[in-house]
Amino acid sequence: MEFARLAEALGGETLAVEQGGRSELAPFVLRSGTGPEVQVYPELEEGACVGAVFAVARADAAETPRIVLRAEGALERGAKAVGLSRELQLGDPAFDAAVYVESEAPEALVARVLADPAARAAAAALVRGPAGEVQLGEGRVTARLSAAQLEQPAAAHELVASLRALAAAMAVPKDMPTRGELVRRRAVGHIFGIAFAWLLTLGLAVLLRPPQVLAWGPVFGALGLGGLLWLLVCAPLGLVLRGAPDSLRWFALAAGAFLLTTPFAGMKLALWANAALDKGPEVAVRLPVTLVDRSETLVLIDVVGLESGRTSTRLAVPMDRVFGTLPKAPGSLILTTGEGALGWPWLVDVRP
Repeated sequence: MEFARLAEALGGETLAVEQGGRSELAPFVLRSGTGPEVQVYPELEEGACVGAVFAVARADAAETPRIVLRAEGALERGAKAVGLSRELQLGDPAFDAAVYVESEAPEALVARVLADPAARAAAAALVRGPAGEVQLGEGRVTARLSAAQLEQPAAAHELVASLRALAAAMAVPKDMPTRGELVRRRAVGHIFGIAFAWLLTLGLAVLLRPPQVLAWGPVFGALGLGGLLWLLVCAPLGLVLRGAPDSLRWFALAAGAFLLTTPFAGMKLALWANAALDKGPEVAVRLPVTLVDRSETLVLIDVVGLESGRTSTRLAVPMDRVFGTLPKAPGSLILTTGEGALGWPWLVDVRP
């Protein structure tokens, strides 16, 4: 449903359009019916409306920290079962089983925010019904509907009714700490530790240049070892981040960040160790080659007879492993190779 048509279907009053804005995407307010007014804003992606955010203002909650309520699924239950996440429990068994509560605020104060059974009933209706997630605090109560849900006006009417009921029934404790106070109390040492570890893996993945192995099989094997290293990194991540209501989200973000660097860092470390720890004899042999390309940092050659079962093997040789002056069209070159500490033959150097 187009956003302007949604306003018509709900009987909304369009707010002023900012200069340069599009009238068909103008926010609107719902003042009809019982309860406080509801402001509705389009959620835009590349200029198109992909959803709508419904908000009820609560001026007395402007400085309160955010409380997120969402439907509790298997992922949340699994995170709690292994001790990764610790959910705020409100003492209402039906509510606690259906709704996952996430907030930095003290548990007792969150329980007072939702002490009214009407507030818990409205929150449960929202997360089990059209919204899936609702946010309290920071001056308002908000929920979202996707573009597909906006095609069903009944879902929007249901959300508006429950959102109004929740905003009216929720309490705002006078002794609730502000967002700034919670930020000042928050421990950040582990964040710097995780960031340092990630930068270390990034540096290894980008800067470490191990000697080249003579086949692709060892590269994939080393990448597999890098994957195991990522799994090993995830274990201390879980231990460091565990114990908070939002631990699952932060663990997923941190594990995803390390997934971008750790497998490649582990791969390069394995290839480096294969060469650095090699105590076997080096073998030098002259083989026919074809020069494919040459730059200031790299020489690309096709080597005949290097691997059994293959006509030629293409090697990208760094210039720091080329000794002597290569002719423009060498018919053959001397390749010195090692057996490798992990059993992966590797290239020591290339000579005319």
